[in-house]
Amino acid sequence: MRMSHIRYFLEISRTQNISLAAKNLHLSQPSLSFAVKSLEDELGISLLIRHSHSVSLTDAGEKFASHAERIIGSAEQLSDLMQRHSKLKAGNLRIGMLWIGGYMNLFSILNEFRKTSPEITYELIFDGSDVLLQKLMNRALHGVFVISSEAALSRENELYSIKISTEEYLLIVPKSNDLSKKNNLSIIDLSEQNIIMPSQKTLLHRQLAFRFSQEGIKPNILCTTSQPDIVSQLVNEGLGIGFASRTVAQKICHENCRLIEFNDNEKIYRTVYYVTLKELLDYPLTKTFTEYIKTARNLFIPDS
Repeated sequence: MRMSHIRYFLEISRTQNISLAAKNLHLSQPSLSFAVKSLEDELGISLLIRHSHSVSLTDAGEKFASHAERIIGSAEQLSDLMQRHSKLKAGNLRIGMLWIGGYMNLFSILNEFRKTSPEITYELIFDGSDVLLQKLMNRALHGVFVISSEAALSRENELYSIKISTEEYLLIVPKSNDLSKKNNLSIIDLSEQNIIMPSQKTLLHRQLAFRFSQEGIKPNILCTTSQPDIVSQLVNEGLGIGFASRTVAQKICHENCRLIEFNDNEKIYRTVYYVTLKELLDYPLTKTFTEYIKTARNLFIPDS
């Protein structure tokens, strides 16, 4: 059933005259008559009663006209909505965020983008990198900010990524701990220390666990968390040694703590990426946001 045929029929039902309807539609009368007859043949029922100089609707025609008005109205609303989406006058952008997003200036960057498209609505989902990437792959999000590696992301052909920043991890050590007097620390130095390990789902957890295993160390795990505020408070009370990227560590370190680097040959780095699906780059909202992230690199935390 063609939308044009439905529109033709509605014009006839309004004018009750095929000649006048054809004039209003800028069609020849034979073309309009043929279109309506084709519609009736497709439906298998007559919609019009044809008189010598006018037409009227059959019972079926009355019902068809009533439903057709709603269909055309909905189609026009849908067309208008899609045009608004294409011009970024409507839409809901769903972005996956890291817990450390605020420390990295991600929230400010999102706010700046919001000013360029004030009619867009936003939904932020906070979780670990692995979970956010899975939500993206499941088409539940339009884009995500995650900690990952170029090798890991390149294994998924569907993904498009932009490197945001790279920073080294620092140890956050209580000043009451003798290790705070050192300028650099090694993994072996942590062998008898209470350690605040990152969440098991994080890349840092896997990196540290591998280093401990290499050195044959079984650290005393005080707790497992990637919440910066909790790490900060625990270290500040002298309960354990934590880890954070340089920017985060500098912002959460209290006066009772000291930031210490790993030895040069033991440094651990974290890289943050913005990731979306290649298929979503054809979607105006995602495409525009992705292009904005590309141009806003100078607003992110610079590389170490």
